[in-house]
Amino acid sequence: MPVRSLLLFLVTSLVSPLLLAQSTTDYTVPRTEHGQPDFQGVWTTVTHTMLERPPGLPLVLPPQEAAGFAQAVRAGSPENTDPDIERFGPPSLFQVKGEYRSSVIVYPEDGRMPFNERGLEEAAHHYFKDDVGFDHPEQRPGVERCLESWGSPPMRAFMYQLFHAFVQMPDQVAIISEDMGLARVIHLDGQQKPDAWRSLEGHSVGYWEGDTLVATTTHFRGDMPDRATIDRPMLISADATVTERFTRVGHDELFYEYTVDDPTYYTEPWRGELSFTLDEGGHIYEYSCHEGNYSMVGGLRGERVVEVRAELGITD
Repeated sequence: MPVRSLLLFLVTSLVSPLLLAQSTTDYTVPRTEHGQPDFQGVWTTVTHTMLERPPGLPLVLPPQEAAGFAQAVRAGSPENTDPDIERFGPPSLFQVKGEYRSSVIVYPEDGRMPFNERGLEEAAHHYFKDDVGFDHPEQRPGVERCLESWGSPPMRAFMYQLFHAFVQMPDQVAIISEDMGLARVIHLDGQQKPDAWRSLEGHSVGYWEGDTLVATTTHFRGDMPDRATIDRPMLISADATVTERFTRVGHDELFYEYTVDDPTYYTEPWRGELSFTLDEGGHIYEYSCHEGNYSMVGGLRGERVVEVRAELGITD
C-alpha cells in the first residue's frame, strides 16, 4: 500500500470514531416551555430482540449476524396468526445507540434473569404457549385478559409495533400506550400513595437528573407476577422496585434503561436497555380491550369443545 494511502487509512481509522462520538454526544436535547427535556411525541418499538440472551451469544452483534439471529427468533416463536406481526418487513433486532443487541438484559453479564428457586419454578413456561391452562380466566396471561400493558414498568417490546405517547406537564409525565391499560403517570412532585393502593403498573415517582428522567416505581400487585416477553415471563412481585431512566440521545432515539430489584423472585438486581424510535406521524389510536372480552369467553368455550372431541375420539 502506498505511504500516502496508508496514512490516510490510519487517520480515517482514528478520526472516524471520534467524529461518531461527537455526533452522539453533541446532540442538544430540546426543551419544553417549562424548561424540561422534551420527550413529547409518539415513540415506538418493533423488535425480535429477546429479553434474555441465548447462551453463547455476545450482547452486541454485527449487522449480518443480527439479521440471521432475528430470523431465527421469528422461526422459533409460536405459530403466528396475527397479520400485524408480518407487515413490518423482515425481522430485526433493537439498535441501541447504533449497536444491534441480542438481548434487552445487559446485567448480569450472561443476559439472563437471575431467578432464585421460587422464580425458576414460577417462570418455567413460555409466556404465549397454551400450557398454562384454559379452565378459568385466571389461568390466561394478563395480556390476553386485557389487564397487563406493555407500557407498565419496566416497559417491554414485542414483534409488532407498540406506540407510546409522552405528554409532559411541570409536575407530571404521562405515558399513554396504544395498548390495554390506562395512562401511566410519573409524578414529579413526590406524590405518594398508601401501601394498600396496588396495581399492575404500580406508582411512579420521578425527578430530572440533567437531561435524564429518573422514575422509581413501587406499589405493584403481587397476585399476577407474570409480564409478557417473547420467551419465559418476567416476574414482578409486590415487593419489587423498578428504577427507570429515559434519555433522549438523538432526534429519533429515546434511550431507556431500567433496574429490577425484587428479592421475591431474583437473587440480585438486574438491568435492561432498549431504545424507542420517534414516530414522525405522531398518531396514536384507542385500543379497545377490557377484562372479560369476548375472545376470552370464546377461548374458554373452545377448550371445552376440544376436550369433548378428545373424549369422543374425534380427530378431524
